[in-house]
Amino acid sequence: MLSLLLHLQVRGQLSGPELARRLEVSERTVQRDVEALVAAGVPVRSVRGPAGGYHLDGGYRTRLTGLAAEEAHALAFLGLTGAAGELGLSGLLETARTKVWAALTSEARARAERTSQRFHLDPVRWYGTTEPTPLLGPLSDAVWHDRRIHVTYTRGNQRAERTLDPLGLVLAAGDWYLVAHRQQEMRTYRVSRLTRLDILQEPAHRPGDFSLAEAWAETRRNLETRHVLIHVTLRIAGVALPHLRRVVAVTGQEQVVLNQTADWVTVTVPFETESWAATALLGLGSQVEVLAPPSLRARIAAETKAAAAKY
Repeated sequence: MLSLLLHLQVRGQLSGPELARRLEVSERTVQRDVEALVAAGVPVRSVRGPAGGYHLDGGYRTRLTGLAAEEAHALAFLGLTGAAGELGLSGLLETARTKVWAALTSEARARAERTSQRFHLDPVRWYGTTEPTPLLGPLSDAVWHDRRIHVTYTRGNQRAERTLDPLGLVLAAGDWYLVAHRQQEMRTYRVSRLTRLDILQEPAHRPGDFSLAEAWAETRRNLETRHVLIHVTLRIAGVALPHLRRVVAVTGQEQVVLNQTADWVTVTVPFETESWAATALLGLGSQVEVLAPPSLRARIAAETKAAAAKY
């Protein structure tokens, strides 16, 4: 009955079928609950007809909007319903959201609704599907309860086992990563590569001053800046510059000016390895010409000739 009351407070007016759907009960149960609320002095009014339903009369508001501990936990994923679903928090998140909105004044709620209609967060990359992460649920339990874990994961064509102190889970560009300590050193593991997970009885060691956001930012900086080994000079079509910016190393992306008006431009940009540079630039076909270094130019020429021979 409290949930029914909060829905009416947030939505203004809802039909019996809509209330039944939101509360996952029968329409008859909705009718009985409304009758009980009216008997208790709550001014629930019913309107008949196609546009009818239930509403609260006279601006009535309840302040019984306290969040349960589990619902407060789910609030961290407001705006990230996909991530909440993967962690099994969808139901808790919806309940918590309803309580939060019910606690707002009408003016604040109108402002929140206006914002939600104008700004939307979508963390998943384009043209990609979410990687399967069957162990994400139990892994999140281990993280939440600070339990040490033993995992088996794939790295390249090899399989490895590790005992870890899990510190947190990060959703980045649509993929989940585990941040953990292994022998007191920070490590990051892609959750989709875990093939087995055993939650151990012993507690995980968690540093008192640990910050997941800071640890992830440091991990990302290290990954994006430590492998720049080769600088490549290119002659490239202006229309291909957006693609080039996506494949060069992070430290060189600002060197790729996207609003160029020239048909062709010459730029020098960094790549992590010559192998990756060849793979990325071959994808641009005739829209790019490698000018330097000579070894990469020769490699591109050989790959292009070999590909042409097959056709």
